[in-house]
Amino acid sequence: MGIRVLVLGSQGQLGHTLGQHVKPALLETLDAYVGVDRDTVDMTDPDQLIDTLKDVRPDVIINAAAYTAVEQAERDAHAAFAINAHAVGVLAEQAKKQGAVLVHYSTDYVFDGTANRPYVETDAVNPVNVYGQSKLQGEQFLEEVGGNWVNFRTSWVFAQRGGNFCKTILKAARERDELTVVDDQRGAPTPANFLAELGLQVAGVVAMSRYKQLGKLAPSFLPDHPGEVPSEETFHATAAGETTWYDYACLAIEQAHKQGLLERVPTVVRAKTPDMNFKAARPAYSVLNNTKLKSVFRVNQPDWQKAVRNLIMNLPPDFE
Repeated sequence: MGIRVLVLGSQGQLGHTLGQHVKPALLETLDAYVGVDRDTVDMTDPDQLIDTLKDVRPDVIINAAAYTAVEQAERDAHAAFAINAHAVGVLAEQAKKQGAVLVHYSTDYVFDGTANRPYVETDAVNPVNVYGQSKLQGEQFLEEVGGNWVNFRTSWVFAQRGGNFCKTILKAARERDELTVVDDQRGAPTPANFLAELGLQVAGVVAMSRYKQLGKLAPSFLPDHPGEVPSEETFHATAAGETTWYDYACLAIEQAHKQGLLERVPTVVRAKTPDMNFKAARPAYSVLNNTKLKSVFRVNQPDWQKAVRNLIMNLPPDFE
């Protein structure tokens, strides 16, 4: 009677967080929770992806795998499109054949950053770099294939495990007396646990639907969701508020110093994006409007500052 959940990218920043947030009660409703990473499944190999889905027979697929190296994507567009676009198309097609729900995560970088208010889901997309273009093509494959999928666009993701701006800036602060950070890009740093909870809520709704189909009384811990799983829908999912990379860096360094993770506070110098010689262009403004998400999923956005402070409070002294 239980459902089967497959997580792709299970050892990455988001995938690992998903594993940590699977509540024991939800596990009791699952026939299987299977996590695979790049050591076991090559996301660039369609045959491996198809075989994995056939073997696991998931009811819910959570795609937490992604090529996220924005600068490197400019030099290796083939790899970025293989993982962020073509693999998504394969997953969508196979999920549709097997009747599975596909949960996918996309990015604020599908927008060009010229807006002056938070982007809504229906705003025109126009990515300005290879990474954003590859993620947009993944979204387009979802729309072309159809089936049961939910797409969460997010931004500036961070977690205790994996690489992210917060941990990178703290490592640099340990080694240097002066850091240069741009102050002309605005977005919302978003904790991976918020995104993990959304993906697992979808799994919970699928489990609830299974109980209803069988005429069984569902366990009380399963989510009380208004209706079925949204089908072929994109939602913006980020922390509340907005900031610049500069202010984000300053907050992280200040908190790390308070926590004793930094012996001294380096000077943080403001810079403009054109002065940084980035290979990849960045959207100047990529704040996302979460109204649709909150209406359908009945969730509250975490405050980005509180979430960053919480991350740093829980980092070990020897964090990597």
